[in-house]
Order: sequence, then structure tokens, then C-alpha cells
Amino acid sequence: MMAMDYKKVIVDSWIYTQSNKKLIFWFGFIPSLLTTTVGIFTIAYQIFAFKKSYIFGDEQGSALKEVTSFIWDFINTHISWTVPMIVFVAIFGILYFLFPTLARAASVQIIARHRNGQEDSIGTGVKYGIMSFLQLFEYHMIIKTFSFFSLLIEMSFVVRNLGPVLFKLLLPVFFLLIIVSFVLILIFTYTDFFIVIDGKEVFESMKASAKLVILSWKHTVLITILMILIGVRIFIQAIMVFAIPALIIGITGYVATVTLAITGLLIGGIVGIICLFLASYLNGVIDIFSYTVWTYTFLDLTSEKHLSAREVVTE
Repeated sequence: MMAMDYKKVIVDSWIYTQSNKKLIFWFGFIPSLLTTTVGIFTIAYQIFAFKKSYIFGDEQGSALKEVTSFIWDFINTHISWTVPMIVFVAIFGILYFLFPTLARAASVQIIARHRNGQEDSIGTGVKYGIMSFLQLFEYHMIIKTFSFFSLLIEMSFVVRNLGPVLFKLLLPVFFLLIIVSFVLILIFTYTDFFIVIDGKEVFESMKASAKLVILSWKHTVLITILMILIGVRIFIQAIMVFAIPALIIGITGYVATVTLAITGLLIGGIVGIICLFLASYLNGVIDIFSYTVWTYTFLDLTSEKHLSAREVVTE
């Protein structure tokens, strides 16, 4: 096993990230803006759903019904906005489901080609990223079910709708799923890179990733720990996603009590947008940094020749 200079990998990755603002903007900031926005609405809905549940004494409340009624009333009141809103939501939905995956594929292509001295323009990344898009999208759909965020949403659904007794019974299952989720994420760490860089199929890439993790478990675990300590992407995103709705609601409510309600909405909206863009940019930088670290690690590990037990080592 080769001696990997972890500090050099981290430093080189950070230098590369900071020197590529276009990469951060197109494939870091924009996809992060999409995912963070959806995350904010998801968390806001969860908060509202809890407020309308039996936990806060509203036995007859239905968050979904109230949200649906609000949207329907808004459409009836603003008929002229209906078509533009539908078009906007449709475009946003398509971008949300497709662009983050394409951005990841393009980023890995650009980073790997730069490392190997090839052309590494934004156009080159998009061109080659498209070629592995469908396989990467399929893999993300498979693995997304086991993400930590998805498990939290499922847990909140159970405690709201099935009650605390059943939630306590299912708690060991959720803990087991969280452990399984962590193990799967670790084992399939390099799947994206086998798909994007080597052009392998989804299950072939998952198998190759598991094998590479086992053969290079020390490197993988150490880099994972370093990325947790340095990146803290999930922590930042979680804080921002929880803080932005609370900040908007808090400012809007306070200003509305001391002045006009419309002023409170305006100020809350401006503060929320600023926080959204700031959170998206920070997450975008950390995403590109993370892609770079793992791409460099993948290229180094896959260039190493692992000897079989049958081969004879000569001095």
C-alpha cells in the first residue's frame, strides 16, 4: 500500500478549489441553490406539520390540507399569475432533479482532467459529464433512499402520524437503518468516480467501489474523517436550512407586530434571500472542495497495483 500524503491532498484540493471560481459558481453554487431551496421548504413544511399535529394539541389539524388550500386560494386570487407560476415551478423542478447530478459529473470530469494535464474547461466537463449522467442519476436514485436526511423525514412522519408508542417500537429499526446508511455510504464512496471517470455501469461501479474501499480501507477512513472535520458540509447545510425559515418567520412576525405586515414580509424576504445565497455559496465551495479531495484520492488509489497472493515480490 502506497504512503499517501493526506495533508498534501487536502492542501492541493483547497488551492485548486479557490483558483476555480467558475467551477464553484456553475457546479457548486447553482446546484446548491436548488437543493438548499428545496431543503428549506421541506424543513418549513415539517415544522408546520408538527405544529398542526396532535403533539401541539391540534388533533384535527392537517398540514397537507392547509397547504393545499392556501395554494388553491392564492391561485384563485391571482389568476393572472397561474401560468407563469406553473412554468416557473416546472422549470425549477426539472433543474432540481437533473442539474445537481450533471454538475457533479461535470465537476469530477474537470477535476480529473486537470489533474492529468488535459483540457479542463466548463464546456469539456459538461460534454463528458452528460455521457455518464444517466448512470449517475440512476445510482443517486438508488442510494438516496438511505440518506440520513431521508431517514429523518421518515422518522418525523412516523412520530407525527403513527404516534410516539409506535415510534419508540420502531426506533431500533431506525437506528439500524442509520448504521446501514453510514456503512453503505462508506462502501460506495468511489461509485460516482468509477461511473464518471472510468465509464462503468452502476452495479459494476458499486462492486468496484466496495472492492477499492476494502483494499484501501485505511486511506478511505482517514480521508472520510478529515472531510468530516474540515468540510462539515452537512452541519453547515443543516444549520442554514433550519435557521433560514426560523429567521424569516421571526423577523416577519416581529416587524409585523410593530409596523405594517407588508413591511415585515418585505424585510423577512430580503433577509431570507441573502441567507439563502450565502448558504448556497458556502455549500457550493465545500462541494467542489469535497469533489476535488475524493477525485484526487480516487485517481491515486486506482493507479496503485494491488498484488495477488500468487505473485512473487523481488527485491
